[in-house]
Amino acid sequence: MDLRELSLRHSASCFFNSLFREWFDYAIQSSPNQIAIETGCKESLTVKLTNGDELYLPLTRNSLMGRHQYSSTFYVHSAGILKATDFLTVAEVLVKHLTAVFPNSTGNDAVFMDRLKNSVENIELALGHRKADLQSIYARPMNFQQAEQGLMIGHNFHPYPKMREGFDEADYRQYSPEMAGQFTLHWFLAKPETVVNEKAQKFQIEQWTLDAFLKDYSSSAVATAKLKAGYIPFPVHPWQKQHLLKNPVVQNYLKEGSLLDLGAAEKPWFPTTSLRSIYASHSPFMMKFSLTLRLTNSIRHLTAVEVVRGLQVYDVFMTSKAQEFSRKQPQFQVVFEPAFMALKDPSGEILTESIVVCRENPFTESNREEAVVLSTLAQDNPLGGENLIQKSIRKESEKTGRPLSEISEQWFARYLEVAVKPLVLAQANYGILLGAHQQNLILSLKANFPEKAYFRDCQGTGYSHFGFSLYGKDVASLKMENGNILDDKGNILFAYYLMINSTFNVIAAIAADHWVREEDLVRDLRKFLMSIRDTNPQDHSCLNYLLDQAEIWHKGNFTCSLQNMNENTATNPLSIYNLIKNPIAAVAVKA
Repeated sequence: MDLRELSLRHSASCFFNSLFREWFDYAIQSSPNQIAIETGCKESLTVKLTNGDELYLPLTRNSLMGRHQYSSTFYVHSAGILKATDFLTVAEVLVKHLTAVFPNSTGNDAVFMDRLKNSVENIELALGHRKADLQSIYARPMNFQQAEQGLMIGHNFHPYPKMREGFDEADYRQYSPEMAGQFTLHWFLAKPETVVNEKAQKFQIEQWTLDAFLKDYSSSAVATAKLKAGYIPFPVHPWQKQHLLKNPVVQNYLKEGSLLDLGAAEKPWFPTTSLRSIYASHSPFMMKFSLTLRLTNSIRHLTAVEVVRGLQVYDVFMTSKAQEFSRKQPQFQVVFEPAFMALKDPSGEILTESIVVCRENPFTESNREEAVVLSTLAQDNPLGGENLIQKSIRKESEKTGRPLSEISEQWFARYLEVAVKPLVLAQANYGILLGAHQQNLILSLKANFPEKAYFRDCQGTGYSHFGFSLYGKDVASLKMENGNILDDKGNILFAYYLMINSTFNVIAAIAADHWVREEDLVRDLRKFLMSIRDTNPQDHSCLNYLLDQAEIWHKGNFTCSLQNMNENTATNPLSIYNLIKNPIAAVAVKA
């Protein structure tokens, strides 16, 4: 299969699966004879258009988790004639149809299609650039950096997962993880009065950027003198630098000497799966930046409200109650974000496009573990064939002689114990809601199985009212008005990220070649959650929601995209959520 066809096939899967979790005006039925003969697909997903035409999307796999696989050929039935066509043609027809159906989306079809085509082209470019590298990565254990730069397809329930609105091709090659991008960090020195330098109460490092600077930059006489004079090292993403230098406040600081431009450092940094978060094995910290760039649903500017939440998480986990959780779950670690820095204007307002977050780095040069972000583990093999979870299962089968089905269930059981159990208990017994979607969970693998889980990206963290009662007195920044003390909305968000986004995709990845049925893994998941509920945790509400509700809420990436929303600035984040059937509750009915 050539690169263009691979890109289109992966793009079609993401596009259609995203759509059909949010829009239910379709049917799955037996394929017409012509389609069955030409594609070998016994089933097709069919859509009736308002003009009377029908679309046939032949299925190579019908997934209970909604992660269907499609033939590379699609069909339009019009005026009695069934005609084969390609993905982008079908997508354009569907998008025109959908903008008349979805609320608040009229007139957005051209923008949507441009973004879709940009994503398709980027996937094709990345697959071509990384083909030999991917073959190597999929053949042997990988380190943290390789895994972060191995997510080639992106969010498998998003209509244009690799859209990069604001990058030209040169930018895409240098700054994107799927292109194995690398670059040197840009450094300024700033007078303290120009900088907001916030840290968690319990974080002991006063000047974290100084530690990173000394690891990254060979000292010069000018830098040494200015550091002694009290200037603070201030890191800037090299792509974002162009935007900051256009800001009149920054221009004035440079002119008056309040800000000194040291230029690029010497050592390489690497973009991770989220692109705006960067990693270097030589640094004690990773960094997360504001980028004036649209990725998937939003322009990627950090805000003061969200970065403060990283500081809250650090201080919450330093309390005696949360320390109890950490002791009881040694297989689970939060990668903290205990500080952030930003430039401010003369009135004291933060320049949001300058914010940089300090993230701990557990994966320094001395750490040799195989630490793989879940989204890379669970993605379809970019070049075709078995995904990374399946490869681990097959290696264990070949080593032990045990059946693939048995090891598949064992791998899933280990995932539940290592990753899901700590997150569920954090919510149920400690009132902490960690937004554990696929890009926020990292699994450390040992002897083919998950051994440890890391959670990152603390800005999406919230607390139940029970959690607020536990930590509100000890953590000064934890206040009701911050917007992350949540009622039932917290259960919706928490369950979406951990279950629908992460765990359902793990199930689909394990069962991709029918070594085990998706239904059986869902049943294992239900039994696992019931066993936790049977221990009578402090807060049953989320477990009850997952185990008992016939429908659960799902984040509508297609809706958000078709409405051309900036998710980060939406007044009600749940406005793009929709109800889907809950397979966890459904297996109980069948049983």
